[in-house]
Amino acid sequence: MALKKLHTPSYPTAVSAAGLVIVLLAIGMIVTENWAAEDTAGLYLESGKLSNTQQESLTVMLDLVTLQMNWAIAIIGAAGFFLKLTVDKDIPVRKLDLLLSFAIILLSVTSLFLGHLVVDSCVQVLALDQFPVTNETVRKLGRIQYISGLGAVALFGFHIFQFFWAQGLRNTTPKS
Repeated sequence: MALKKLHTPSYPTAVSAAGLVIVLLAIGMIVTENWAAEDTAGLYLESGKLSNTQQESLTVMLDLVTLQMNWAIAIIGAAGFFLKLTVDKDIPVRKLDLLLSFAIILLSVTSLFLGHLVVDSCVQVLALDQFPVTNETVRKLGRIQYISGLGAVALFGFHIFQFFWAQGLRNTTPKS
């Protein structure tokens, strides 16, 4: 059974679609930022101060958020480096490679954005003499940041696998 060749959109169509995705992502970020600004009451701090346990918990959470933001930046750099290396070595770049790279970068940018919102929300919650780690908004943003960052890592791994698998098949296919 032969596979049908997929319809390949034109350059203007593909770029317009990518631009639309970026605009929708920006709108989603604005909506999310406004939603995150509406913090609800959480656990109030005793005497307006964090206990040692709360301070340690907050430090660990912010370290995790920072680590995920650093991973997102590294993944963006790795995707760009991978594409540059591909072009420098005159290896054909398929549309799938570009689409995967685009999706990886969007997920990474989303993870960065959400990490910044987590930190900003922590500052706001602390200013209200509340414990940020138990704040539902902070926790939701942190979860979504983790999922988008993990998605970027997983998609990058898949991208590398499929790219080299295709290269291996291309190099082992007999020439007519």
